[in-house]
Amino acid sequence: MIIPFLAILVLLSVNILLSRKGKNLYWVYEASHLAGGFLLAALLMNFLDKDSYVLLTVFTIGLLWEIYELIINKNKNIKKFLEDNFEYYIAPSTSYDTLSDLFLDVLGAAVYLYLF
Repeated sequence: MIIPFLAILVLLSVNILLSRKGKNLYWVYEASHLAGGFLLAALLMNFLDKDSYVLLTVFTIGLLWEIYELIINKNKNIKKFLEDNFEYYIAPSTSYDTLSDLFLDVLGAAVYLYLF
C-alpha cells in the first residue's frame, strides 16, 4: 500500500520539477496522467472492493485536478505568482487537454485493473 502512495508523490515531484522546462516536455504531463491513473488505481484497490468504484474514483480525482488547473488558468494573480516565484509552467487550459487528461487517467486505471 505504501509503494503506490510514494510513487504518486515522486510522480508529482517530477512533474513540478520538469514544469520549469515548459512546453518542451509537454509529453511528460500526458505520460504522468497515464501513470497517475495506474498508481492511483493500485492505491485505491486497497480500500475499494469493486473495479467500477476504482474507475469512478480515479475519474473524480482527475476531474478535481482539472478543475484546479482551470482555476489556476483563470486566476491571473495565482498564475503569475506560481510562474514568477517557482518558475512553474502552466499550460493553457483547453477542452481537448482536459478530455485527453481525463481519458489518460481512466486508461491508466483500466490498465492496472486489467493486469492485476
